[in-house]
Amino acid sequence: MIKNYPSKLYTIIRSVNHRSVFICILLLLTLFTSSVKAEETLVVGQVLNSTDRSPIPSVNISFKNSLTGVQTNEEGYFMIRTNDNQNTLQFSSVGFKNHEIKIKPGKSVGIQVEMQEQNTLLQEVFVVPGSNPALEMMKKVRYLVKVNDITRQKGFTVQSTEQNMVLLSKISQQAVSKRIFDQLKKGKISGTDSSMVIPLYMVEKKYRITNTEKKELSTKKFSSLESGEKVLEKLAGELNTDLNFYDNSVTVFGKNMVSPLSVMGNAFYEYFLADSIKTTHGKQYEIHFRSRNKKNLAFDGKLWVDSTTYSLTQIEAELPARANINFIHNLRIIQKFTSTATNRWMRESEELTLNMTYALLSDSLHLRPEIFVKRSATFHSAHAAEMQDNKFAKSKYDQTTLDQKLNELNNTPLLRTAKWLADVVITGYIPLGIIDFGKVEQLARITDIEGLRLNVPFRTNERLWKNISLGGYAGYGFKNEAVKYSAIAQYKFKGEKRRVLSLSYTDDYRRIDYNYNNFMYLENPLVTGDADISSSIISLESEGKISERKEYLLSVTNDWNPDIESNLYLRSNQLFANDDMPMRVGTVSMAKYLGQQSATLSTRFSFGERTYDDHMQRIYVVNNLPVIYGILEAGKYQFGNTKGQYSKIMGAVRQLIRFDYGQFNYAVNGGVILGNVPYPILGIPPGNETGGYSFYSFNLMDNMEYAADKYINLHTELMLNGLVMNQIPLVKNLNLREMFSFKMAYGSLSDSHRNLLDYPAYLKPWTKPYMEVGVGFTNIFHIFTLQSVWRLTDLKHKDARSWGLLGSLNVSF
Repeated sequence: MIKNYPSKLYTIIRSVNHRSVFICILLLLTLFTSSVKAEETLVVGQVLNSTDRSPIPSVNISFKNSLTGVQTNEEGYFMIRTNDNQNTLQFSSVGFKNHEIKIKPGKSVGIQVEMQEQNTLLQEVFVVPGSNPALEMMKKVRYLVKVNDITRQKGFTVQSTEQNMVLLSKISQQAVSKRIFDQLKKGKISGTDSSMVIPLYMVEKKYRITNTEKKELSTKKFSSLESGEKVLEKLAGELNTDLNFYDNSVTVFGKNMVSPLSVMGNAFYEYFLADSIKTTHGKQYEIHFRSRNKKNLAFDGKLWVDSTTYSLTQIEAELPARANINFIHNLRIIQKFTSTATNRWMRESEELTLNMTYALLSDSLHLRPEIFVKRSATFHSAHAAEMQDNKFAKSKYDQTTLDQKLNELNNTPLLRTAKWLADVVITGYIPLGIIDFGKVEQLARITDIEGLRLNVPFRTNERLWKNISLGGYAGYGFKNEAVKYSAIAQYKFKGEKRRVLSLSYTDDYRRIDYNYNNFMYLENPLVTGDADISSSIISLESEGKISERKEYLLSVTNDWNPDIESNLYLRSNQLFANDDMPMRVGTVSMAKYLGQQSATLSTRFSFGERTYDDHMQRIYVVNNLPVIYGILEAGKYQFGNTKGQYSKIMGAVRQLIRFDYGQFNYAVNGGVILGNVPYPILGIPPGNETGGYSFYSFNLMDNMEYAADKYINLHTELMLNGLVMNQIPLVKNLNLREMFSFKMAYGSLSDSHRNLLDYPAYLKPWTKPYMEVGVGFTNIFHIFTLQSVWRLTDLKHKDARSWGLLGSLNVSF
């Protein structure tokens, strides 16, 4: 049937991508209808930029001398129809030359239109031939940023009311209970036809903002997901609440997007002077901006500047649909400013909206479910009367009825699935009533001693006891036919500050280089720092170099304030000798096990970092500021007839730095050991024999290849937002992002430690810093990272790996 229509139409239908299948279906239906109703004129097509053939959204399309008109969607598609005798279709959009095409009335056609860019100039602006007046204006705006950005000036103080709202959309009638759907039909819950929008989470916060800090004054929170609330709070919490376009970039969900006012703006944007407007405060210029490359994290939109001060008075910015970002679309930010008594422009209101698609939750009833996020904020002088608004985020949801409506929607299958996934992804545990099953990383592993081992790990949650948790695991190794286990009891003291007392016992095998003080790495709830399902089963590697241990632990956790927390650990461990961890001097076996007792005080310093507590577990949301650990340990050891004492001084710092082109992540840790100790107590840089890539490991270093009594380790990672890949035809559609890594470790080791126990043969002396470098890509299919890693030093070590192609899972926006 298609061949009977114009060939251009067939070409369009054949080239439509999978995201636009519905347009093809609509076209076929309308064409079928047109064969019956021949007098109707129907045009379906797409509008493209003639420069780079990118889709142009929001193009005005109409029949000439007619009131019939439509606009293109975000992918440039449109459909327009009329029963009148019209033969001319006209296209117009700011920044492009007007375009007209002739059509034959009473026919159905498919077309592809290319529009040429045009710079709009105003008559009252003096223009040098060949220049762009918008560029000159933007140059002045940037020059006066420090003057016009009053939020950075001394004495600046305002109060703000911010409302975050998370909605779940695209839920079918079958996915909700009959009682809820009946309420939907009666208008008691918003919705249309067989789909509905459910408010999942709403929070209102009031702040006092100065040029140096942002202090929270109050919080009102509503959520329909009980224990699943943490993922929604984390989601809303990662929305940057300081979207300042005067900065070089604005951050949303950890991704830096280049501001149109950035000093690098000309490299990312095209600017067009569109209009001048007379207002009660004088004349303002309207400037339109458009991303030069739709794959870059740069906006399309328009802004208004005051003609006298060149201050920003309003901005509307939207991220292009093809931008190199995962899960997010329809991101739109609107900011409005108001003039003060001193003729300065202060932010008056702000609105951010976006859609997030979670295909992981889709099934036959919920096709591509979406989460809609809306953040609204109002600002007023700290001395002015506050405007009261009992609606959330300018929505129709009244605070007094929110809890009732939200609770009615808590048992839909999709919400239960979302809550279940939230617990697994955020905490590492699977909720099963009053019991949490996990950690999931401990479910299984493969080691040389145990062979395949299956574990049953669990903990009780707050549904059983609010302030008490009991947990542990039991595992069976099929090769050595042995059962190993661990048990833990925790009590959380009542009060505003978090204080937790823990007591545990473990009888198990661990990696011989297991680091009890690697607190920064162990903050990730999905890692164990030991042999687990990732390091063995997923990596298809059997873990060697493990030894049996018996561990007693008493710990106390205390929050001093929101940014400082301390932990005291009292340990008594027995490390049993075997072929992987011999305890000999020469050919003489010195002991069956090494006994170690220690007291460790760890203090964590952060700066404005968000934390969320899931019963006894703490979850951290990384920001752009450093996290610092200070660690002191004092202990004693004994094996055979030998006894000794030692102390350790350790420190660590990590930071994630986001910038216009991507992000830079670094972690540094170091330490000094005072006193002679047997080699298992030395500082051991973390190796990696799994074949996978890990940020906190040296990926081509063997486990326990080095040891030191004075050491420093450096891990760095640079990820770009497709700076190069976004420029390559066809390849840019894969949304690949460049990735680079560099790691270094160095230390010294006194021979005096060897007088206690001989070093095993696999432990090598330090001769130079260990270094490795990696180059690769992340965001492969949105979840994979692949790096080519080269080892640069000590390549003559036995079995040293000089190169590896290493992968990992990495899900990000």
